[in-house]
Amino acid sequence: MIIDTTLGVTEFTFVAFDFETTGLHPAVDRVVEFGAVRFTVGTEVAEFEELANPGMPINADAARVSGITDEMVAGKSPVDAVLPRFMEFVGDAILIAHNAEFDTSFLRAELQRAGLPTVENLIIDTQTLGQKAFPGKKSYSLQNLVEMLGIPGNTAHRARDDARQCMRLFEHCVQAMSFMGDLPLADVLT
Repeated sequence: MIIDTTLGVTEFTFVAFDFETTGLHPAVDRVVEFGAVRFTVGTEVAEFEELANPGMPINADAARVSGITDEMVAGKSPVDAVLPRFMEFVGDAILIAHNAEFDTSFLRAELQRAGLPTVENLIIDTQTLGQKAFPGKKSYSLQNLVEMLGIPGNTAHRARDDARQCMRLFEHCVQAMSFMGDLPLADVLT
């Protein structure tokens, strides 16, 4: 897929996404919640939210962070059944995640486990983009950036809500970085 990065960001469709997981290690841990928001700059188009049964216990620390318990995922579809629905939702959109390496490493690991092709979409990291748009901050965590920017609160550490916060953060970064007219996509690629 070839993308003309000289075109403005308003010409593209994006999917901000976030996962909640059983732990921190994609080689052994699994996704327990998929969350995503499909949007064009200024317009939310659709959302995706689904719990998945990881087939393994959720680490106690991960459960404390997300609030997702083994009981909540016990009757849900397995990860490899949710994954194709998630990828269909993503389509050829440009992916956006905060601390993207974490979520994309889980996405790639889950795709590999399911025998599906790896993700080829462009990926933008709003943590890196936030550093570019708002230099000199003490913290570039998603929660600190949305608080600093006055973005309305959500249920932190639930996948769809964090994906929506990531979308809003991306839009704030684009606004801060575009001085005249539409910002070229190349300027937000991280």
